[in-house]
Amino acid sequence: MKKIILNIICFIGIVICQTSSISMYGYGEYFHSSDASSISMGDSKYFTGFSNRMSFASPSSYWKNSFSNLMMSVYYNNSTFNFQNLIENNFKVISFSFPIKNDRVFAMGMNPMLRADIKVEENEYSFVPANESPTSSPLAYFTDYDYSGGMSEFFVLYSSKVSKNISLGLRWSKIFGSSHHKYNLNLYDVGFDIDENIIFSNLRNESFINNNRYSSNKYLAEVSYSFKKLEAVLTYSKVNSLNVKVTPYYESLGELNAENYFVNDNLHEKGFGINYFLNKSDGIIFEYHILNAFNSYDFLNIFNQNSPDIFSTHIGAYFDVGDDLNTKTVLKIGLFNKIYDFDDFTLNDNGFTFGIGYNYFDNKNFIDIAFKVGRRTTEYSLYNDESYFKFVLSVVNGEKWFINERE
Repeated sequence: MKKIILNIICFIGIVICQTSSISMYGYGEYFHSSDASSISMGDSKYFTGFSNRMSFASPSSYWKNSFSNLMMSVYYNNSTFNFQNLIENNFKVISFSFPIKNDRVFAMGMNPMLRADIKVEENEYSFVPANESPTSSPLAYFTDYDYSGGMSEFFVLYSSKVSKNISLGLRWSKIFGSSHHKYNLNLYDVGFDIDENIIFSNLRNESFINNNRYSSNKYLAEVSYSFKKLEAVLTYSKVNSLNVKVTPYYESLGELNAENYFVNDNLHEKGFGINYFLNKSDGIIFEYHILNAFNSYDFLNIFNQNSPDIFSTHIGAYFDVGDDLNTKTVLKIGLFNKIYDFDDFTLNDNGFTFGIGYNYFDNKNFIDIAFKVGRRTTEYSLYNDESYFKFVLSVVNGEKWFINERE
């Protein structure tokens, strides 16, 4: 009886607590878009439904607003995954832009890029038989994992109307950030009572922590072209090799010397979008994006999966429902489909969006609200379906700060 028990490796039950199922893999969840005005139209990036408003994620659109602008976005996320209700709220972007010449704008700001907040607990024991144990006695153990942190961007961008039909946007980002990855090993001696019931005793606990710092550069170029009832946008971005500075810490040994690693699998993204004007104030949009993600180190891959590549399709529409000399109100709806391509399986993310945008105070200021509802599913047997709801609020405050008067 004892031999049978000691030679069986128990199935590991896992209790997971994180803000999203995607954040479990690699460096964390990638933030696709940050602007409520675009998110409300199928979680898109390039278009806003306003002719005089920039999209936070589209550098070629910044020149459209002639004021100096302070921009910010906050979001609330509620997910149901693995029988848990997971809640998160945070800033998504803060940025400041100002014109430098007619139809030319400079901007700078910060936004999160990849984020993880994960706690994983094995709730069943694994066993080491006596003939394989370093103590020559049977052992049992379980492990806890705790990950938090990620990468952010500090960016500067230049936006210009090159000609009547062509606009250009260039953006450089400094990627920075840190993460804290803790592994906690709980080790027990194993014995048996007279009824051959297992007894766990003499708990020994060993903690191991990786403190990681990230550094790299990201470059983005975007071109938009307008002709009659169409506006088209094309974007390409690339991240240089990622420098990861890892400082290990052992509870029994203390902090060890830091080591530098380089991730040479560059993250890059391609996308295009089309805005078709139904009339002067209404329209429909379509976008498609491809993200090739970083591969990650083994210490990030407790589930043996790298960060996924992402293929996404976005469809949306906007309708002007109120317009006068000083204000304008736009309703927006949309659908999206994202395919997360992991090493061994794919994850489908489908949902719909809706929202409202309001342009007020002599067309200088904007406030946008977006609601995003989705569900992530897969045939992968170890993944539980996830449903989620997101609320995003974005504000653009425009004034004549440092402004060069335009015609």
